[in-house]
Amino acid sequence: MNPEHSSIEITLSRFDRIYRPGETVSGSISITAKDGWSHPALTVTATGTATLSKPGDDKAGGEIPPRKLLEETVEFAPAGKLAMGVNRFPFSFPLKGLGGKMLLETYHGAYVSVNYHLAVVMERGRMKRTLEKQVEFIVEVPMTKKSLDEAVPLPFEITPKSLTNVKSTKVSKVPDFVVTGKLHRSNCLINLPFTGDVTIEVSEQPISSIELQLVRVESINKALVTGGGDAGAKEYVTERTEVESLQMSAGDVTRGLPVPLYMVLPRVYTCPTLSTAQFKVEFEMNIVVVFEDGYCVTETFPVTLHRTQ
Repeated sequence: MNPEHSSIEITLSRFDRIYRPGETVSGSISITAKDGWSHPALTVTATGTATLSKPGDDKAGGEIPPRKLLEETVEFAPAGKLAMGVNRFPFSFPLKGLGGKMLLETYHGAYVSVNYHLAVVMERGRMKRTLEKQVEFIVEVPMTKKSLDEAVPLPFEITPKSLTNVKSTKVSKVPDFVVTGKLHRSNCLINLPFTGDVTIEVSEQPISSIELQLVRVESINKALVTGGGDAGAKEYVTERTEVESLQMSAGDVTRGLPVPLYMVLPRVYTCPTLSTAQFKVEFEMNIVVVFEDGYCVTETFPVTLHRTQ
């Protein structure tokens, strides 16, 4: 049957599109050809880039050049003629970094992004529309960390005197409260939920809600932002942005009753904690207690994310 239109589709062998360094990325290219036509050798191109954006309004020095991580071109069909209808061609290639360098994990951030794509482009002459298709695939980069074998809980206590953003002369005006709890671990496995608990021991004011916030801390080398200086110097411009916020309780909670903390870390919007000469990606957890009068208390905990084999 002769199709109404011509098109290209890329199908990967894994439905979740997740691959790890050293594995084989494979799939098929489906070309729907109206009337059929002759073509040159056909290729699929795999690319990976780390893209950096300048934080805030500082745009001096031009754009930051992207960092190439992967560049692979695979021929999936020699020059010939496509038959009318659907033509399918398999492809495969080993997943390895450009120039033998280490790949970075897929990450979609506010100022730092690491993306991997497959693309096919078919030029069909002046009088015909160019056919093209692009799909993203996800790269996970595991690391072995012996220190993660045992979880070390991180206890905490929040009182008016422990607040760092309140002047000492005004601490006496803050309603009395005592909040305790613990994080089950600050070295976190990225594929497991983040857990812990928080307890309102004492509070003069009724509680409105308890919230758990995941914050990404993205830092870019200052020399890349300003367009000058030594790009190898360890000075960074840092921005914090919220990734996810979950309400752990609503309304006044029973005093002395632990409230569980539980958050599934979102895929691609988080990645293992990363540090390079050009940029860093780190994460924090905020525990926010909101009182009925609108006053809120926030405690911030740096967390390190890891992915094991």
